[in-house]
Amino acid sequence: MLTRSSPPGFRGVLKSPYCTGLAALAAVGGFALGYNQGLLTIARSNTKFVSEFPEISSAFWYDFVSAMSQLGGFLGALIMGSIADQFSRKRSITTAGIILIIAFVPQVVSLNFIILIVGRLISGIAVGMFSVITPIYISEISPAEIRGSLLVFMDISIVIGTVASFWISFATKALSGEDFWRLPFALLLIPALVLSMVGVCVPHSPRRLASRFENQPALYVLAQLRRLSPDNCKVQNEWMEMRVEAAYQREIAEAQHPLVRERSHMNSVKFDLALWLECFRSRYWKRTTIAISMRFFQEFVGVNALTHNIPILARALGLNNNMQLVMTGILGVVHLLGAVSCLWTIDTIGRKRVLALGSALMLVCLVIIAGLNSKFSYNWLAHRDIGWICVGFSILCMFAFGASWSPISWTLPSELFPSTLRAKGGALSSGSYFLNVFLADIVAQNLLHKSEWLTFAFSAVICLLSGVWVYFVPETRDQPLENMDKLFGCNEEQKKKNIRRMLAMGYSPEPFNSPGGTPTNGIRFIRV
Repeated sequence: MLTRSSPPGFRGVLKSPYCTGLAALAAVGGFALGYNQGLLTIARSNTKFVSEFPEISSAFWYDFVSAMSQLGGFLGALIMGSIADQFSRKRSITTAGIILIIAFVPQVVSLNFIILIVGRLISGIAVGMFSVITPIYISEISPAEIRGSLLVFMDISIVIGTVASFWISFATKALSGEDFWRLPFALLLIPALVLSMVGVCVPHSPRRLASRFENQPALYVLAQLRRLSPDNCKVQNEWMEMRVEAAYQREIAEAQHPLVRERSHMNSVKFDLALWLECFRSRYWKRTTIAISMRFFQEFVGVNALTHNIPILARALGLNNNMQLVMTGILGVVHLLGAVSCLWTIDTIGRKRVLALGSALMLVCLVIIAGLNSKFSYNWLAHRDIGWICVGFSILCMFAFGASWSPISWTLPSELFPSTLRAKGGALSSGSYFLNVFLADIVAQNLLHKSEWLTFAFSAVICLLSGVWVYFVPETRDQPLENMDKLFGCNEEQKKKNIRRMLAMGYSPEPFNSPGGTPTNGIRFIRV
């Protein structure tokens, strides 16, 4: 058992400034994701930008550019699922940062619409890579008792990026020439440069080192992260569990995939493909289902409908164009406040309860919004008081989403999988996120054009289903990553006990090569 070194939740975050700083630094990737996602939506509302790229005024071409960005995110997520296993976590962050720098050039130069599309595709690939590696890195460096709070930094940074893209684009509307749209795109270079240098600054993931049987470096990095001596009881216990998990996963891998024992590039490729397939087999299919379906609920519980409906509602209430944009910006700020509140709740009352409470509050808000739209949307000007009540419940619903589903959808998938499948599982989850972002946006726009109240009634039904779905999700609060097998009924504790006993006795057979071909000084167990 691991001994607690810091209290759960935000108090524990304050007592672990080193891990917090690393988590915040890695979460800059989330800022890049949110900023990149918000740029095109805000730019489209600017008449000057539309005059530069008249194609964007067409619903088809706007959806096409959006689809290219989401396709890039999907491809980037799948690419990172393999890269993160072949290279170190911190080098993967640097690689994604370099790709984002490359994407900066065509987006800022953008001499024509085609170059803009290419830039959006490349930047989508970069942010898709960040969406996988950032939460994985944070989860692997974090103490169990504050892991959730540190992972919330990912979502906070995404929302900050989205809000920043809105207010920066709003502020640059008054600029002359082409600066009004080139400057917001150019500012994407700042997080890109930061992230490209992160690999030099941050330490390796100790769990990644342990999975490669680089045991002494893993111990050194772990002690550095915990700000404790390497012979400290907590550090030794956590290090032991990492080594046990690495040896246990190696035994499973060698039993199911004998090719892992032979060093060759082709075998490495085959083993990587086998790990992708492993996510869908009986031992791990439930975790994969949770990671993918969580993204569906994240996007379809109503947030897209609220974002699209607020400007429509503001226009119906007689507000001018600037105030309609301000209302959208306020919704983003409320989303951010909700995400910040999750820092206090996720590691104290747990993931399941936060999700259930969020679904319940959102369901009430969506039902009320649907009811008000069904009775008064034909003439909001004649019922302005009711219209502002609808705005109030929209804001409350956005806060509930920001405090529950938005951050935990980034937290949970990075916790569920063992070390051998963590990158693959995170990639499948993030790939699902980008697909669902695009689909939910299209569905929300089409439904709103037909019926506002029906749109929110549909979201309310999805929200109800999400609350039921939460019942079947295990609670990961305060659980070390090495304990996830037990939560999913895949517990083979006796084998782990035998491995633990051998490690405690100092058992050290011959060195062997890792799947990537790197010679290690580790331990190989063929049979226990």
